[in-house]
Amino acid sequence: MSSQHKTNWRPWLVFAGCCVLSLVGFGLIVNTAGLYYTPLCEELGISRAQIALASSIMAIATMPTMLLAGGIMKRVDSRVLISVCITVVALLFLLQSFFTQLWQFYVSFALMGVAYVIPISLAPSVLLTNWFEDKLGLAMGIALGISGIGGMIFNPIVSAWITNLGWRSSYRITALVLAVCILPFAIFAFKFRPDASRNEYAYGHVASADEKQGVQTELTGMSAKQAFKTKSFALLVVVSVLLQVVAAMVQHVSGHEVAQGLTLEQGSLVVSGIMLGAAVGKATIGMLLDRMKTELVILIYAAVGLIGWGLMALSGAVTPATIAGFLAGLGQGVVLVALPWMIRQFFGQKDYATILSVVSVFGSVASAIAGTAHGAVYDLTGSYLPSLVGNVAFYVIAAAAAIMAYKLRPVKDARASR
Repeated sequence: MSSQHKTNWRPWLVFAGCCVLSLVGFGLIVNTAGLYYTPLCEELGISRAQIALASSIMAIATMPTMLLAGGIMKRVDSRVLISVCITVVALLFLLQSFFTQLWQFYVSFALMGVAYVIPISLAPSVLLTNWFEDKLGLAMGIALGISGIGGMIFNPIVSAWITNLGWRSSYRITALVLAVCILPFAIFAFKFRPDASRNEYAYGHVASADEKQGVQTELTGMSAKQAFKTKSFALLVVVSVLLQVVAAMVQHVSGHEVAQGLTLEQGSLVVSGIMLGAAVGKATIGMLLDRMKTELVILIYAAVGLIGWGLMALSGAVTPATIAGFLAGLGQGVVLVALPWMIRQFFGQKDYATILSVVSVFGSVASAIAGTAHGAVYDLTGSYLPSLVGNVAFYVIAAAAAIMAYKLRPVKDARASR
């Protein structure tokens, strides 16, 4: 096998594994959680806010792991780490199928928050950043965007499992699918970074003389401490917080549509519209970030996202609601692809995992509060309309903060961070 062939195949194996993580992992663990709200409320005799609190607890539990994730991923073999985490998540879904008390869900969701955050929320962005120098936006856009396809596929499937087999059987099937689909990739694909001594390089990387001799070089860029002191970092935190508040509403969309008079299956179609939009939005925003002005790309996608949430507040039938969901999903590319892409461009690769983790912690806090807050809004008013109007306003502020962060970025030339 030629050295050139050895150089090129590894990044694409990592890319394929990240696609599976997003498709199956994000699609099942994150994107379908809201489908269980109605049946669990009915069986356990609880309010929407009480069951939504379980997701908020999961988001809170991710925070300690996120803060430590950068160091953990540098020290522990990513293949072992991701395999263990996915196994724990699958076992928790299996256990949930036997629960009869609300507190049991609170405990299991807390444990799931600890286990899922590294493989699902952080690993794809970190691994792709380490393995791609050219076409990073494209690789991130496709791999992270496939999570939307996963949501689009699994929302109607999980809804059918719940309707026809019951929520307990649905949890058991979910556990099996996670283990069978992800573990093979976790074991063989997810090496943390290229190893020059094995003739491995990131896609598009030009090897130095030392690397050609098998010497592993240090990653370049700003340290985490330096990045934390910049205005761009603070502004990216604002973007993360506001758009995670918006994203937390996705878990309530099926409930909103049921409250509007649609069936659970029709509500799941609207959620699928969001997932499809997210897939298209994340894939296309990645490609455009590699080719167009960053400010223009962010402005376009933020505008589309806020239009989607605004139309959803006005839509009472399944077709216009699904279209509105698609537009709202398109806007999610800003937080799920543009944000990690900007972190890489602004601060370099040196402490990327740590910087991304800290920004994500702030977003998780916002998501944890917002998930319960959206449910409380419904319990108090009987409507999700205030939350939908708020989402429109948050997109405006987040877009302004993202553009300002780009203008103040510490590394003006993206290539200087490589």
